[in-house]
Amino acid sequence: MNTKVYRSYDEINRDLEIMKVEKDLAYARFKKDLEETKESLQPMNLMGETPRKVLGVLGAFSGPLKSAALTWLFKKMF
Repeated sequence: MNTKVYRSYDEINRDLEIMKVEKDLAYARFKKDLEETKESLQPMNLMGETPRKVLGVLGAFSGPLKSAALTWLFKKMF
């Protein structure tokens, strides 16, 4: 690694400011990627589209009708 030779404090301060901005940007990207990863690992995101649609339709039912529909669905699946 080459050592940079500075001729003034202004050059040092400019480089320090650039490095701080780069560090802040890298940290912001890391936080964004972490949140996207957390979101992608949520149970509803792991299920896929078809089960999510089925659950959405089943959400419209209530009481015994919902129970019967779930029982029928699970018997078909397993």
